[in-house]
Amino acid sequence: MKYGHTKEKQRFFCHGCRQTFLYSTGTLAYHSHFSRSIWADFIRDTLDGKTLDDSAEGLGFSHQTAFNMRHKVLMAFQDMLEKEPAILSGIAELDETFVLDCYKGKQLPEEVSRAARRHGAKAAKRGISSEYVAICTGIQRDGKAVAETVNRAKPSGKELCGIFSTHIAEDTLVLTDGLRSYKSLEASTGCTVVNVNTQKGKKVFNLNVVNSLHSYIKEMYVHYRGVATKYINRYNALFSIAFRCANSLADSLFHSLCNIGNGCFWHGVYDIHNYNLVVL
Repeated sequence: MKYGHTKEKQRFFCHGCRQTFLYSTGTLAYHSHFSRSIWADFIRDTLDGKTLDDSAEGLGFSHQTAFNMRHKVLMAFQDMLEKEPAILSGIAELDETFVLDCYKGKQLPEEVSRAARRHGAKAAKRGISSEYVAICTGIQRDGKAVAETVNRAKPSGKELCGIFSTHIAEDTLVLTDGLRSYKSLEASTGCTVVNVNTQKGKKVFNLNVVNSLHSYIKEMYVHYRGVATKYINRYNALFSIAFRCANSLADSLFHSLCNIGNGCFWHGVYDIHNYNLVVL
């Protein structure tokens, strides 16, 4: 039942638990000064890949506010994917792509043995080196995607199992580029791993879909002018969700993140700098 107002927001009273609450309690918009419509527009901007400055200018707030809201949305995406992990079945393609490590927004730590780079600069060493961060990706031919970073350079079998063991259904045909580490997934998930390089002439055996995901990720990295490595898995969650179907998901994601009873996806400003950071 309605129970007065708090800061011009309708407050309700629950006869069951004898507690009062707002429509935003425990949701993404909890403790926010902005309306649900602003949050809905901001979620759509995030899925569409708009920059922080574009969203701040379009919705009428500061760059710092846009930064805080962006990371609250990204953390909520992470929580959503942990609560309901994507399960790859049928035919799935697994591969890794690499992006340069980035310390955007802070000074280069003393333990990093390289000079600072400008945006758009290349690695000091040729090939895949410790300057690169691996994004391990998996995608079902006609379904969902998974992207996560746990390492630099090539992933080990243990690292791949840690990422994909809860995301691959039994009897799934997993296509890879021949990296032997992927073979460890057969024992942990019951899938069948096939090296597409040994199946020449058979059109079904290719990595075209996962390569498209990699192209999308790298395009977004250029668009964002880099992503701080410590936040990379938050953006990986965004890329997993937004690839292929950003527009069709915007409304349903807003309702999932902003409706009471769908789970608590709220994070405060403290969490932005401390929650689920990547340490490599």
